[in-house]
Amino acid sequence: MNAKFCAVAFIASLAHLTVGMLLGWTSPMIPKLMAEDSTLRITKDEASWMVSLFKFGMAFGCFISIFVVDLAGRKLAILATIFPTLCSWFLTLLGRSILTLYLARVVGGAASGIIFTAGSMYVTEIAPPHVRGALGSCFVLMDYCGNLLGYVVGSFTSMEEYSYVAISVSTVQFLLFVWLPETPYYLLRRKRYGAAMDSLIFLRGPMVSAEEMDSIIRSVECEPENSGVFSSVLHLITQPGGKESLLIGVCIMTIQAFSGSIILIGYAQTIFEYIHDDHLPVSYFSIVLMWIHLLSYLLCIGHVDRLGRRPLMIISIVGVITCSFILGVYFCIQENRIEVGSLGWMALVAMVFYATSISLGLGSVPFIVTNEIFPMYAKTTCVGLCFCWNSVWSFVMVYVWSVVAFQRSMYAAFWLVSGLNIFSILYLIFYLPETRKLSFVRIQEKIVSKTRY
Repeated sequence: MNAKFCAVAFIASLAHLTVGMLLGWTSPMIPKLMAEDSTLRITKDEASWMVSLFKFGMAFGCFISIFVVDLAGRKLAILATIFPTLCSWFLTLLGRSILTLYLARVVGGAASGIIFTAGSMYVTEIAPPHVRGALGSCFVLMDYCGNLLGYVVGSFTSMEEYSYVAISVSTVQFLLFVWLPETPYYLLRRKRYGAAMDSLIFLRGPMVSAEEMDSIIRSVECEPENSGVFSSVLHLITQPGGKESLLIGVCIMTIQAFSGSIILIGYAQTIFEYIHDDHLPVSYFSIVLMWIHLLSYLLCIGHVDRLGRRPLMIISIVGVITCSFILGVYFCIQENRIEVGSLGWMALVAMVFYATSISLGLGSVPFIVTNEIFPMYAKTTCVGLCFCWNSVWSFVMVYVWSVVAFQRSMYAAFWLVSGLNIFSILYLIFYLPETRKLSFVRIQEKIVSKTRY
């Protein structure tokens, strides 16, 4: 494997490290902000808004990316997010009111939405087909690394020190990424053939495969005359499989939101506090959980181009259904009995396997597939809309879950997650197409053009 494009993908993925720190900020910080000695004490309802508003901002960022990513390019779109990202951390650093923190979460979410859309497109477009799934997974891997870094830093530092660390990470990524090239796909779409060849040579070395260059050109040259933001979608749905590709993107983004990954990341310490295990501080449990999350995710990276996208998602969703149901059983027993200390192990094991199950498939594979199934002329608009759809449903999911968990019962909240995911299995088994090791041209012929071989 060429080390050059792997290094480029790694530097691009560092932008998502900041997203992970923004997302993981709530787990260690909410318990501190809810503590009696906090200078800015918040309620459970305000904590719920703190988690969910990030996803609201992310939905807005994904929508904005529809207009920005094709206009400015994948690279410039990622670089431009440095400004709202730093603004979010300075608001958190200087904020002395709950409204300031709300604003910081929305602004940070908007930056994250653009990073997630532009960054995932950048990584999948520079990767060869045989390792596209693995490199696309590495982009999301940085999210988990950011979560872990946030858990560690947040557990042992103040809110101000956490912000300084995040500002440093964002600045380093910006300074490294500014020297890297734009993707050859985007440059060819802009008719910059020389720059596209230079980009491909930079990524692959001087021995560029003529077959790969031909595949890139073929995927770009099918672009319709009018390829505006909305006209490209209208053209797509006139194709034999255009509506199907849009339906696939919407369905897998909904399934990903229903998995509850944002709940596990945003409320890890809070959930551990409800389990009532006194062997270790809850901050240690959350750090261990994120390490398991991260290590199990490496299995996904190693098998996403071997087993395929669909098998990993099926395994993942079965684990999510089982573990969320078991957690519901534990909390149901807890709320109806005085002593559940002997069953604490059951909840801890369920939490571990819940994290593992999400990492194996639903944490990243839906985003990889969404970046693969759309033709190049409609990719930015469709990917941005699908990611926006995912963020909206994640916003609804995390807020509804927190309201049910904190105002009614924790077991009902986890059974809600389990019930929602049951309906997804049949779709994944019988409808989701496999895109493993297929070029963008072949995927378009298979799904959009409905070419038979």
